[in-house]
Amino acid sequence: MTEGANSISKAAALAIPWPGPDSHKHNRGRLAVICGGPLQTGAARLAAAAGHRVGAGWVSLIAAPEAAVILACHETERLILERRAGAQLSDLCEGFDACVLGPAFGLSEAHAGDVLDLVTGFAKPLVLDADALTLLGRTGPEGDLWQAVRARTAPTIITPHAGEFERLAGDYAPDKKAEVSLALAQALNVIVVHKGAVTWVATPEGDLAFSDLATPFCASAGTGDVLAGLIGGLLAQGMAGFDAACAAVWLQASAANRIGPGLIAGDIVSALPAILNDLVPEELKRN
Repeated sequence: MTEGANSISKAAALAIPWPGPDSHKHNRGRLAVICGGPLQTGAARLAAAAGHRVGAGWVSLIAAPEAAVILACHETERLILERRAGAQLSDLCEGFDACVLGPAFGLSEAHAGDVLDLVTGFAKPLVLDADALTLLGRTGPEGDLWQAVRARTAPTIITPHAGEFERLAGDYAPDKKAEVSLALAQALNVIVVHKGAVTWVATPEGDLAFSDLATPFCASAGTGDVLAGLIGGLLAQGMAGFDAACAAVWLQASAANRIGPGLIAGDIVSALPAILNDLVPEELKRN
């Protein structure tokens, strides 16, 4: 592995926030997850469920009316915030502590405008995944969206798989994954979670960590959405960006390994309580 890089271990997850005796749903973190169209609600639901499981106390799915109806047929614990025509995502996300944008969101010009609005108008930690990354890759380094992401002062975490990474940074040699992850983090001023059999987490400041815990059974649709939600849920609770990314990578891999063959994305969310129970401080267990 690259010299100076740290292996992501259980210690990363031990640092996650835990509720105290005076905790309530609003001070445990408010997470917004942006939903796509009515036939694409599943990805956002996975992300929202993961953020909720990892401890965010108040999780809302923001969706247009036609998608909100679909969500209402499925969701019980997560709230649904209907986005009326003309409403800006940045306005709807005001009051939230973190946001996840991209899973099955859409790739139209209007969607690109929504991503730009949230990137520029939401001054809290933001996770960009999936379609948001494809739209970012289309603009390139000279585009308005790329420059807006670079200019953000709040933490921005991107979670590309190999294909999405290539759309952002071009082709790369497999043995240079660490170096290109770090280069993109610095070029875009974001924390990069470059997913794969070995996942690399890189920051603009030069922090670099890796995890080789992933199971091949994690190669299943929706697992990336779960990871984005885990990161968002930890960010909403006030965890620093690099720490949240590393903790989420370890939690997802540990849950996936516990499931093994037959894994689908929702299983990871369901397995999280057992993983978290192994981590929780003994004093909190007693209480």
